[in-house]
Amino acid sequence: MPDTLPFKRKLLDRLKHNFRILILDDENLEEVGSYNLSLLSFYTLLSVVSLLLSILVISLIVFTPVKRLIPGYGDITDNKKFIELTKKVDALEQEVQAYDTYTTGLKNMLTGGIHTQAVQREDSIDASKNIPIELIKQEDILENKRAKELNFLRFVTPVRGSISAKFQPAVQHYGVDILAAKDAPISSIMDGIVISSDVSLQTGNSVYIQHPKNIVSVYKHNSALLVKTGDVVKTGQAIAIIGNSGEMSTGPHLHFEMWYDGKVVNPENYINFN
Repeated sequence: MPDTLPFKRKLLDRLKHNFRILILDDENLEEVGSYNLSLLSFYTLLSVVSLLLSILVISLIVFTPVKRLIPGYGDITDNKKFIELTKKVDALEQEVQAYDTYTTGLKNMLTGGIHTQAVQREDSIDASKNIPIELIKQEDILENKRAKELNFLRFVTPVRGSISAKFQPAVQHYGVDILAAKDAPISSIMDGIVISSDVSLQTGNSVYIQHPKNIVSVYKHNSALLVKTGDVVKTGQAIAIIGNSGEMSTGPHLHFEMWYDGKVVNPENYINFN
């Protein structure tokens, strides 16, 4: 303990000892200026300058937009608008993905899945002899109930003309063929959303529209399409022009189908085409 006291005094004396700093002209070594400065005052000045610089840097980061240049700083608290937009974009992407999945499945059901449904329907007809009468009656009751539900809805005629081929599901003709004047416009039977407006080898220019109450209308063999997939259409709005496109067409006409709850129905029961 006694030995440390003189050491501290010597250190304090050294810190308080004054030094002269001379500034000389490099050419003639003439004294330009001189300053008396102790180590203690030098360390104190250096500490104050460092503290002021630290306060200045922290103030710039906290109170100015400079902080946005620092990776990871303020991403949550200071970019609320960006986070809200990101959430909205993610929600929209999920809705679009769900919509694409729905429309793709529905389109496959109405196009590629028709033949499978027809085979199942024919198999059920062939096997109906072995089905109990009670089950057949229940199926008839369901069909009558479905028909009554559609009778309460109002449908616009897609195009007026004579029917050249009637609804015949037994031979896989799931709609009606309507002969109309050349370049006649084809109308949407109800308000809805176009879930498919495309060209296929067999049915040509075709439009599929999803309506309320899980109703889907189908318009095939058109010469031109007036709507695109995703469009919102109104009742009676022109969606296509009658034509003769596709390998399955034998002349200018409209092949029109109606689907309700995933099952095909006879359009003539609900729409007057004359």
